[in-house]
Amino acid sequence: MFQIILSIAALLISIVILQLGNSMLAPTIVLNANQAGASLSSVGLIPTVYGLGFVAGCFWARKLMKTVGHIRSFSAAGAALASLTLLMHLIPDTVALILFRGLMGVAIAIVMTCVDSWVGHVTPTNIRGRVMGFYSMITKLAYVGAPTLLSYSLLISENAIIYAVLLFTVSLIPVCLTKLPQPPIGPSVPTSFSSLFKDLPSTFVAVFVLGFTNTAILNLLPVYGVKIGLPTSQALALLTAVHLGGLVMQWPIGYLSDVFGRRNISAAGFFISSTTAIFMTMTFAEDPSYAFILSLVWGGAALSLYSVALSHAIDRADREQTVGVCATVLTIWSIGSIFGPGIAGVIMESFNVKALYLFCGAFHGFTALFILMRLIVSNRRRKRQDKLTAEELEGVIWPQNRPLT
Repeated sequence: MFQIILSIAALLISIVILQLGNSMLAPTIVLNANQAGASLSSVGLIPTVYGLGFVAGCFWARKLMKTVGHIRSFSAAGAALASLTLLMHLIPDTVALILFRGLMGVAIAIVMTCVDSWVGHVTPTNIRGRVMGFYSMITKLAYVGAPTLLSYSLLISENAIIYAVLLFTVSLIPVCLTKLPQPPIGPSVPTSFSSLFKDLPSTFVAVFVLGFTNTAILNLLPVYGVKIGLPTSQALALLTAVHLGGLVMQWPIGYLSDVFGRRNISAAGFFISSTTAIFMTMTFAEDPSYAFILSLVWGGAALSLYSVALSHAIDRADREQTVGVCATVLTIWSIGSIFGPGIAGVIMESFNVKALYLFCGAFHGFTALFILMRLIVSNRRRKRQDKLTAEELEGVIWPQNRPLT
């Protein structure tokens, strides 16, 4: 595994630097728009349009990489991010911010598809879960580290846009200098939703549910914490606990998926996150210490499952299909992430704030049962095929019309 990590070190360094810039920029844009007097509805459109741009970028990424390759695709997207960020600084109009952030969503989707498929392609199947888990873990460090830098450094907070431009630009250097071979892209790659659902139903359902529910929790968890009576600082601490759980458990869950199988670990992870979500709706979870521990457990299970589902898809795909599969998986996740927070917010407003976790628990429980059902069907089909193969071999060795001697 260490040799594989060394071989993809340039990719990992580039994506961490780039995601650090993006994670630093996202809250800065919203805060700047709010301070400039933009309405809350306009401010809310900024992340929404970013999500729509991300979906569009997932559809376009494979065609771009097939045309110009992975390195040029990454470089073009990184340069676009830096340019759009500078334009935000020069044109601080709210409508322009919304448009620029949507285009940045396209660029980020291209980068993620590029790196996901590249890392998945060069990693052997027997250690893919661990490597993808490590890759996800270090990108999560960027997500956690950027808000921390913004919170504790006044200098960075005031110049966050300039620092983001610098990070986007610097991120191009390692990937442009890498000697790692680029993955081939075959002419007939199954990128449609129907083909993925037919060939990999467990991955399809898992990544959609993860996008649908996890983004809802991550966006609305501070509101949930305040509504159950926690101070704002402790409500934000719940979000920190969720991210910390996902960060700590990313590699161990990847390792377990290498040993015990992707779908077995996925089913177990969804069951744990579903059970933990139900516990969060109980009265004892209103205590800050219990709420923190449950959030840590939920994040460790729920936020670690995307890389397992993606690894399962790459395991089953041909090497030339890696880019198409990664793009389709990322698209399904991003579509779920667009609708999840809005629907969860309506449910919380219509029923109770604790319905947020009931919403999550129900979907994660359903997904665990669906994957278990697929495992049972697959095992029965495998036993049937093994039986037929044994009977065919017996017929070849001892034909029925030939007496034993």
